[in-house]
Order: sequence, then C-alpha cells, then structure tokens
Amino acid sequence: MQIPLVLVGDYVALNPKTALFERPRQDYEEIVRFLGGELCCTNHHHTPFFSFVRRIDKRLKIDLLAAFLASQHISRYNSVLSTSEKLAIPLAMLSYFKRVPVPHVVIAHKLSSGLKTSLFRTWPLHHQFHHIISVCRPQAEYAVTRLGFTKEQVDFIYDKVDHLFFCPQNKPVDDYILAVGMEQRDYPTLTQALEDTDIRVVILAKSPWSSHQVRTETAANVTYVTKRLSYLELRDLYARARMVVIPLNNVDYAAGVNSVLEAMAMAKPLVVTQTAGIDDYLRADETGLFAAPHDSTHLREQILGLWHNQQQQQRLAANARQMVEEQMNLDIYVQNIVRITQGATAVFHKKRTAPNQLPIS
Repeated sequence: MQIPLVLVGDYVALNPKTALFERPRQDYEEIVRFLGGELCCTNHHHTPFFSFVRRIDKRLKIDLLAAFLASQHISRYNSVLSTSEKLAIPLAMLSYFKRVPVPHVVIAHKLSSGLKTSLFRTWPLHHQFHHIISVCRPQAEYAVTRLGFTKEQVDFIYDKVDHLFFCPQNKPVDDYILAVGMEQRDYPTLTQALEDTDIRVVILAKSPWSSHQVRTETAANVTYVTKRLSYLELRDLYARARMVVIPLNNVDYAAGVNSVLEAMAMAKPLVVTQTAGIDDYLRADETGLFAAPHDSTHLREQILGLWHNQQQQQRLAANARQMVEEQMNLDIYVQNIVRITQGATAVFHKKRTAPNQLPIS
C-alpha cells in the first residue's frame, strides 16, 4: 500500500537522548503522525559519505542527501511533502527524467531569491511542484504571479510555534531586552538605537536553520551569547527577558518568524521591524509594535516607549499569547499541512485517472 513521504533534511534530526519535555514538538514528527506516512531522512548522520555530502549541501545550500535517498524509492509513495525548497529542488532534479507520477507538495519559504529565480528561468524545475504552501503571503503571491502557479495550487498559512513548550513561565523577570536569531537580522541598528542608554541587550545570534552571516557591533550594554543553547536554556532566556526585539533587514520572506512566534507564545512584549515578510504575524499596537526598517531613531522610540509603559507591556503580551493560541500554533499548522497535502494528493490522482487525461509530469 502506498503512503505519503515527508521529506526533511538529516541535519534537523534531534538528539535521541533529549526527552520530550526538554524540547518543543517538531512539525515533521506531528505531520507524519497525522498523515500516517513515512519520514525521510533523519537517521543518516553516520553514514560513511554523510560528512562529504553535507559539505556539498552547505556550499550549494541544498539538502542533496535527503533528496537522493527519497528519490531511490519514490514510487513507493502516493505523495511527497518537502518541508523546504532546499529539499524540493534537488528532488525535482533527481526525479526529472524518471517522470514518476507522484504529487509533490512543497512548503516554500523563499522562492524569490536570485539564485532560485535564475535556476527556474534556465531549468523550470518548479513545474514539478504540484502544490505550494507558503508561510509568507508575498511569497505565495510570487508563486502565482511570477512562477505560473494557479491560485488553487498555492496556499498561505501561518507558521507555527509549539505553544505548549514555549509558554509563560513563573520566573522573575530581569531588566534586559532579548534579541534572537541570525536570518536577515539587523543588529547594528538595534545597537545604535540603544547605544547611549543603560538598557541591557542580550543577543543570541545562533540558529541551526540559517547560514546567514550577521553583522555585529560591540557596545557596553550589549552581550552576545555565542554558545549553542538547549531548548530549555532558550526558553529560560525568553522567560527572564523584560521584552523581545527582533530587528530585521527589509526582505519579502518571513525572516524572523520563529523568534517572533516564540516571543509571542512566551507572552513577551515585542518590537519587530516591519517587513513585507513578517507583516501578517503582528497587529500593530495590539500584539506588538512595528519599527521602520533600518531606522535606529524609530526603533529607539518604540523600544523606550514600551520599556517605560508596564500597562502596555502587559496588554501586548496577553494579546500576543492569545493570537498564538487561536491562530499561530503547531497544532493548527499541522492540521493545515495535512489537509492541504491530502487535498492536493486527491486532486492529482483524480486527474490521472480521469478519462482521456494525460499523466501529469
């Protein structure tokens, strides 16, 4: 019997010794459970050629190994869900000449990058993607207007956070601002915004998901956390922060969304750079505050105004937590992914079996 395949990169595999209460639930684990499918490929860290292939993957910014392993037995599955373009593109390359009649659903994060634009123009591999799921509205619109997908083939859904793990903690709050993440972060503007204040800033510029290089600037009131933290340590850092600031470069994809949702789930007052990619995740002066991109003066005004207004902090924090519970949590995300994947699979196989219908490549 054919089953769905959920494709993730090997490097995202969690330490098997980590207890469930020590980490958030992972989306791909939940998706596989609800789809009744198979997970590929989180158990190949120690294969002989893994380190060699990973070096290639890092240079090319793809997940070739996982795609290769999936392509070897792709006919066993009735659908494939790729959790990123890094997986979907090499799988499309490897299966291009096989013409295997299996629908390919892709959770797309940054379709509009220059490299992908050039690739798709030269070799339209995206024509092998049968359905696009995007956690960023501008990227979903890009798939329709620039890549030729129909509106029926593209869905925008909110990204997720495990709100059962990242939740308010009964811990004393310290007087510091927390900034988290690497992807498209604008830490120089944050440092400049608070350079002549006595407000402490803790910056955790670490991420297993991003290869983006961040610019850092030293200041007396800024501390950079350089070690890799456990999920429990990260949650504690959120819990003890008085507020969270996510300064971003002005990009059209959802850079910073993980940190934004974690802060919201932790019921932390939040200031975020307003970008097209993150705009859907915050309601201005309701669940957080927006600051203009690369504007240290405006960022300073937003931070200081919130820093000295405890009533506003409490209101924004409570509203942010409520929005996560109602719209932006892992359970809702998984339900949406499963629903869309099953629907796209049913449409694909219905078209293939319809009279006088040619197979879709």
